[in-house]
Amino acid sequence: MNTKTIFPITVLLFVALTVLTACGGGGKKSSNSDGNAITVQSKKALNISVYLDLSDRLERQMTPSQMDRDIEIVNYLTEMVKNHAVAQKILPSRDRIKVFFYPTPNDSKIALLSQDLEMDLSKAQPAEKKQMLLDFQDKFNASLTKIYEATMQDKNWIGSDIWGFFKKQVDTYCIREDARNIIVILTDGYLFYAPNKQKDGNNYSYILPQTLSNPNSGLIVSRTGLENLEVLLLEVNPYDPKHQDQMEAILQNWFSGMGVQKVYVGVTDQPSNTRLIIDKFMK
Repeated sequence: MNTKTIFPITVLLFVALTVLTACGGGGKKSSNSDGNAITVQSKKALNISVYLDLSDRLERQMTPSQMDRDIEIVNYLTEMVKNHAVAQKILPSRDRIKVFFYPTPNDSKIALLSQDLEMDLSKAQPAEKKQMLLDFQDKFNASLTKIYEATMQDKNWIGSDIWGFFKKQVDTYCIREDARNIIVILTDGYLFYAPNKQKDGNNYSYILPQTLSNPNSGLIVSRTGLENLEVLLLEVNPYDPKHQDQMEAILQNWFSGMGVQKVYVGVTDQPSNTRLIIDKFMK
């Protein structure tokens, strides 16, 4: 073989290796229960907080029900955390996922069940981590189902204070150093909590059909400094479909105004489509 033949072969090998590296070197892969690949690219610990809105949105008529959609999303997120921990060989993993409500429901039964809605490998001894990963998904699913069923039965809608939470509590609840901090919010997009009702010109501490009737309305930005937080808000479902784009824009602008660098606001959808959104966001 002469040098003229060797040179093109060498170039081809180099190009092939470059392509393989670019396509396959971005992250480790695991699979979900449906057999679909989930790319896990975060070398940092995952710190996922799931904020559930226990309001009358749960009464909205849809198939699957809002309760079923919410639980499906939480189950998918817990599986994603489990897969990420396994990809990190479990023992060094410091992954965490917590499901919470704010304000905390004034119900002792829900408060007790909520204790099972956190899995934190950073606080576990090495010998405990494998068992935690085996057990926590079933605990999450059972406790969350009981909480939703109790809420639907009592119809004591506590609502949620999303605006106040980001003003005062999000740093404590959701942000850790040296972690990929993600908050997933499940809400229909209407924000209202009477004790925090504020207005500043066209900006409010809440989103209601009345505020959406003003095309210039927005949310009051009461703080900054959330560059180390990612926000995935799902299940937006305005009563009037014409308000969808406006509601999404208001929420996007509010999060961006607080410094959040990565934001996605998504409407309610079939669980299979929502899983695709979650996968794309987590890459």
